[in-house]
Formats: sequence, structure tokens, C-alpha cells
Amino acid sequence: MSRPGRLAECLLLAAMTGGLLAGCATREKVSEASMSPVERRAALEAVSTWEARGRIALKAPGASGQGSFTWTQAGDRTVLRVAGAFGADAREIRWDPARLTVLSSKGEVAADYAGPDAAERFLKEQLGWSLPVANARHWLLGLAGPDSPAVETLDGGGLLAVLAQDGWEVRYAEYRPQGRLALPRKLVLQSAAGRIRLVIDQWQF
Repeated sequence: MSRPGRLAECLLLAAMTGGLLAGCATREKVSEASMSPVERRAALEAVSTWEARGRIALKAPGASGQGSFTWTQAGDRTVLRVAGAFGADAREIRWDPARLTVLSSKGEVAADYAGPDAAERFLKEQLGWSLPVANARHWLLGLAGPDSPAVETLDGGGLLAVLAQDGWEVRYAEYRPQGRLALPRKLVLQSAAGRIRLVIDQWQF
């Protein structure tokens, strides 16, 4: 894969963010009968710091591959560490609303963009298409992003099963309990631009 392709892969992981999902997996139903969708959103939005660890596979015209990731969220600041098989080609992406920086495994700056549209410009320059990066951290939690219209389909337990937003479709194949909440374990993000499959092995709040 070319160097620009690897950088684009890293950001796709961040926008977002394995021995992975095969096709449409059967949903494992996890009930949150004690919490309505509104209560669940309020509970998740009240948590400003969290971490997700897992595996990812990306397929897009400009980049493809698979590996592992650790996504750390602290308010509006995201730090994403990604690596290929056996830890190869490890990178760290640091993103906030004003700047995006990609660091190599040696700590060298591989890409640096400033401004509120930094993530979108990076993607467009590397792949020729964009991803709604600001909404992606909400998708990871099983929520629609707050910044644009969305169509939500809930399952029988009141959890998000399918989300359509900003030209992307997010399908949630499995949730796992995390205290009173149920959080996504397997999800697929897809648009005309590409597909991202995630398996989240560990959540930490």
C-alpha cells in the first residue's frame, strides 16, 4: 500500500475508528428495558472520557487492510492508535476540532492539518472523498451524530440496529452489556466510498 493510502487508512480508523465480521452477522439481542433511547443517549453523552479497543478492517478504492486499534476519547479530543498485523506499521492519530496530526511509530509527524475542517481535508486529499468525522465517535457508541439529520431503526430492545446519516449506513450486528448500558461490539459502516468493519473487544469508562 502506498504511504498516502496508509495515512488515509489511519484516518478512516479514526473516523471511527479484524478476524472480523463476515457479511451480515445475526444480531445478538441485548435488552435495555430499564432505559429508553432518550435516557440511553443522555447517559452516554454524560460520559466525556472513554476508551474502546478492538479490530478493524477497511476496504475502499484508495486503501484497504486490517489491524487493531485503541480509541481514546476525552471530550472533543480523540487519540487513536492503530497497527497492522503483529503490531506492524503502528501509528497514532490525534484529532480535535481544530487540528489533526498523524504520528509514526517513531513519533515523527506523518501528516498535520489545521483548521475546523482538518479531518475532512485530509481525507479528501488522500482518498478523494470525505467521512463525517465529528459524528463517527457517536456512531461508535451506538448513537446518531448530533450535527445532521439521521434515520434510525431500533431493534426490539430499543437499541440502534441501523443508522443512515450523511450518506453512510451503519449496521449494528451485536451489542454487549457495560453496566446498565449496552455498547456496540460489532458494527459495519458503509457508503459508496467504502466499508469499515469494527469488532470492539473492550470498553472502558
